[in-house]
Amino acid sequence: MSSMMEQAQTEPSNQGAVAQFAPSAPVKRIKRVGGRPLVFEGSELAMAMSYTPTLPYWYETNLYRTTDNRFVACVRLFYVSADEQDTARAWECATLDEAIEKLVNYDAAADVRLTMDYASHDFYAAEMAAHALDIRARAKGYREHYASLIGEFLHDLDAPS
Repeated sequence: MSSMMEQAQTEPSNQGAVAQFAPSAPVKRIKRVGGRPLVFEGSELAMAMSYTPTLPYWYETNLYRTTDNRFVACVRLFYVSADEQDTARAWECATLDEAIEKLVNYDAAADVRLTMDYASHDFYAAEMAAHALDIRARAKGYREHYASLIGEFLHDLDAPS
């Protein structure tokens, strides 16, 4: 299984001997689907994970503050199966509200994988309808699973420490 965890770990900083005593945030690198990796210096503000033993996947959301006072929102999707590829989506935002909006408005239905090659088969209309209902049901499940994670994430952000 290709894991996104190694891409999200911090990288050593290339600073000189004089700067070694100055406080600096670790460099983070998030490999993104369909885009260049997002590289920034900063620290994690919040994280939530939705691991459920009965599901073949789980989500992790992260919120970071960069050293230049910007924010990074990240949604990672992990699979239990070694045959699936973990994914990450990440956005750099100017404000905390904008970063939270990215997390809240993320549509987990986009993560539903098609399980059939529709181009190589002839299907009856009833078979196509059954496949469409299956995809809709899985999309609903992904959305509900992610929505419960974001609900907990937002609750924990609002809860007093």
